[in-house]
Amino acid sequence: MTSPIKIGFLQPYSSLYPYYAEHLLTGFFLGFDRDPFRQNDIQFIPYFTESGSGTKCAEGIKKLIHIDKVDMISGLISYAALPEILPLLESYNKLGFFFDMGENIPHFDYLGDHAFFSSNQLWQSEFALGKWASKHFGSPIGMIMPMYEAGYHLHSSFNQGVSMGSGGNILLKVIDSTKMNPHLVLPAPAIAEMKTGNPSVVHALFSGPSGLQFLNDWHQAGLNKEIPLIVNENMVYDEWLSDVRHLGLELFTASTYDPRNESKENKRFVQKFRAIAGQDTNMYALLGYEGGLVFKELFSFLQKKDFDKVKSLLKTEKVRGPRGERNFYPESGFSIPEIDVLKVKTSNTSIDRLVVESGKGLLYNESIFKDIREATPSGWKNPYMCI
Repeated sequence: MTSPIKIGFLQPYSSLYPYYAEHLLTGFFLGFDRDPFRQNDIQFIPYFTESGSGTKCAEGIKKLIHIDKVDMISGLISYAALPEILPLLESYNKLGFFFDMGENIPHFDYLGDHAFFSSNQLWQSEFALGKWASKHFGSPIGMIMPMYEAGYHLHSSFNQGVSMGSGGNILLKVIDSTKMNPHLVLPAPAIAEMKTGNPSVVHALFSGPSGLQFLNDWHQAGLNKEIPLIVNENMVYDEWLSDVRHLGLELFTASTYDPRNESKENKRFVQKFRAIAGQDTNMYALLGYEGGLVFKELFSFLQKKDFDKVKSLLKTEKVRGPRGERNFYPESGFSIPEIDVLKVKTSNTSIDRLVVESGKGLLYNESIFKDIREATPSGWKNPYMCI
């Protein structure tokens, strides 16, 4: 009997999605066509990385390799941790297969042959939103976000989209957190200030309770349906937007995944996850599922623990999942996601989404990658929403 495949899992803390790891791993096993509660040939061994810094990830990798004797490394990481992760993967000749929300653009200066990614590519939907907004609404475009969101590539991706669209001025307002609670922001003063600039449209970039506070303050200021509002993708996830749907909001966003789409691949995923987890799908479950799909294809080599072959195949392997074609090696060119620009309307009883246009993503080797990265020369080291 062959020994199980042991996978070390780097697991940061998230107050916004405290069960993300369970959802991600459930999705992984479902994509692998296995019951998450009844399998023994694959074992995930977690290591708590606190906020997910490169230092903590490196500590985790050393412990998982030396003490737990894992065969490969996985987990939720930030690209900012790669400078400390990649040398370890190379020195120990270990495969790393990681998950991320896509809050930052991959650093293509050096990724090596050991690291692969199941990414949501949030920056792609932000770029598409900026390009669409500049053409549809004109200038000036307002942008409001907390200091937290300002530490990632989301706003600079939006700005580049504006530049590559019809251009225009950006009215930027960054909100500091309160002294009593570093994760709580008060958007009302920024909204009032933004209103005086007469923006043609406002883009709000928030996450978690701060996003709910913004939507409440926006409505309270009487701006709902008065000034067009664009929000980032995660602000309209059902688990958050359902708390404020009674406000009768009207807003726009861009998304790379619609859980309601009728493709056979998506219907299979939604049904399997609901049956095993007793709830609707979410982005973490989807990222795990897409990873499970590709490892299912490579399982014969995993069983033999031929990880050099697995790494070689992962450079070119593609799968068709709930949101179309996906691949996992940036230097081979991430598949450009299918992006929908949506008009979202809420009521006491429903959240309605209407596709108004197909957004345009970016090829992996576009020169503006460098421009976007340099627009945020420093930032947070933790994965997005791991606060």
